[in-house]
Amino acid sequence: MAMLAKKNTLTAVLLLLIVNSIYSQAGEQTENADKVLKTTLEKLLSLKQVRYQHVRESKYTDENYHNVYSPEVYFDFTENKNLLDYQFQSSDSNGFVCYNGAHLFTLSRKNKTMSITKKPERNAFENISPLYNSLVTLRTLIPTLLTDKSISKTIADTSIANEGYYFIKFELFDKYIGNLGSLKTFTKEYIGSRRKPYLLLINKKTFLPYQFITLFKDRANDFIAATFSTIDTHPEKPGELSWYYSSYANEYSSPKPSKQLIAEGSILGNWSLPFYNGLKTDSLSLYDYKGKLVMLDFWIKSCGPCIASFPKLNELQKEFGTDKFQLLSINAEDNEDDIKFFYEKHKPGYKMVFGAEQLAANYGVPSYPTVIIVDKTGKVIYTSKDGFNREEIDKVIKANL
Repeated sequence: MAMLAKKNTLTAVLLLLIVNSIYSQAGEQTENADKVLKTTLEKLLSLKQVRYQHVRESKYTDENYHNVYSPEVYFDFTENKNLLDYQFQSSDSNGFVCYNGAHLFTLSRKNKTMSITKKPERNAFENISPLYNSLVTLRTLIPTLLTDKSISKTIADTSIANEGYYFIKFELFDKYIGNLGSLKTFTKEYIGSRRKPYLLLINKKTFLPYQFITLFKDRANDFIAATFSTIDTHPEKPGELSWYYSSYANEYSSPKPSKQLIAEGSILGNWSLPFYNGLKTDSLSLYDYKGKLVMLDFWIKSCGPCIASFPKLNELQKEFGTDKFQLLSINAEDNEDDIKFFYEKHKPGYKMVFGAEQLAANYGVPSYPTVIIVDKTGKVIYTSKDGFNREEIDKVIKANL
């Protein structure tokens, strides 16, 4: 058994390389490593939420590169009806990264800027730092390690600060582990060693990973070491509004829309969108309400202020009736299932349409919620400057009924 001092990550890795030399004597059979990996996988897959400190240290000697990245990461595996089967937040001194199932957005603390990717593709996550060599990487990787019989593994015991760990070593040939845990093949142009060794330390008590290390066969001093510490498997959930980029709009500037918000005094042309009424989907057009005062409320599900405004929208329609006034709730990007969820939860007394991504772009909608009020002739008489402002909206409606 090898003893490791509780020092910084770099020291631990260097000592692990020394421990690596004992494998010819201490290594056991692949099936014993598989037993531990299977238990670890079951543990990882059983997690509903998890929060931990993720320290990833990278060293490339020839490039004079040494970097330590240390965010706190939170994963939620229960909200899995999205592209990744999980949602996450990551925070460190430089910024904040969040994926809420619909948007991937990043906040820069230094520049006070926000970047937003709507409906990101899977490849957009390959280079997201908190996911690289993370617990979700191992959730994807371990099933491959268990089923691919060409991957031999050895296992030994070690300890860190009197804490017992399983120390598993495996090596890939002509393949390497991608950031999200899938195996990738080296290109023909790759000139380094095609043998890739990896080390994985697993806590004996919890069976959760502690350290995942990438080594380089032809670069003995280089490594990538990810350490998972202060793992909390029953963490307090982040506040609901923290998942929405709109919650940070006052402090962080977001990219400007390609068009300015449609100007007051503009005359709106007709459009037709799918209409959801809880029973069936039909269509609804703006000209269906010619002669009435019409309020257009643009929203998306990943917008905290939008969700908070739903009861107020019901109050508005009820207060002003439907003889001379019609409120149209317009979803700019979510699908019919999402519309159904909010329809059933809030039981709107107004009309709700969706599929309006292009319409929102045409109107230059800069953020959500955005309110546009159209008079009886089809002329824009009000556009919101700060989301949903009930006091302003009331005044406009009363003055134009």
